[in-house]
Amino acid sequence: MDNLGFSLRNCKEPFFLCNERLAGKRSTHNELEKNRRAHLRLCLERLKVLIPLGPDCTRHTTLGLLNKAKAHIKKLEEAERKSQHQLENLEREQRFLKRRLEQLQGPQEMERIRMDSIGSTISSDRSDSEREEIEVDVESTEFSHGEVDNISTTSISDIDDHSSLQSIGSDEGYSSASVKLSFTS
Repeated sequence: MDNLGFSLRNCKEPFFLCNERLAGKRSTHNELEKNRRAHLRLCLERLKVLIPLGPDCTRHTTLGLLNKAKAHIKKLEEAERKSQHQLENLEREQRFLKRRLEQLQGPQEMERIRMDSIGSTISSDRSDSEREEIEVDVESTEFSHGEVDNISTTSISDIDDHSSLQSIGSDEGYSSASVKLSFTS
């Protein structure tokens, strides 16, 4: 019995009729195989358009093309994971800044209780009407310790008097700093 499910021994018809039936099944099989290969070739051509192949070679083997597609998919998945992490950090920062804005727009009290970046509370009294102190928590993925020195536009001695770094913390590459700024009128 051949792989088409047809055997000449079991055929009760004359030989030429059995041979024609076998030829018909083979031609059908060959046509199906030809269509399958054409479809596969079309899919591989579409894949070539979708993935970056580089200028190294104009002709690619099927295996090479599939390996490059696999590497490209892994790179896209990693980029998506990083983008998702960054989006979560930005959403967290946005929620924090909204809460902070609500706190700052709330009723103005003589004594203000603030949260620093570690979570402990700090109290301050406004003793001088000409001087207003505001504590701002800054959380960013791009904020570095060296950038804190560039916050004030006054001289170095004024930085010591009017701007002091309260705390710096880190959470998996997500740094936070609490900066106390003094403004004089």
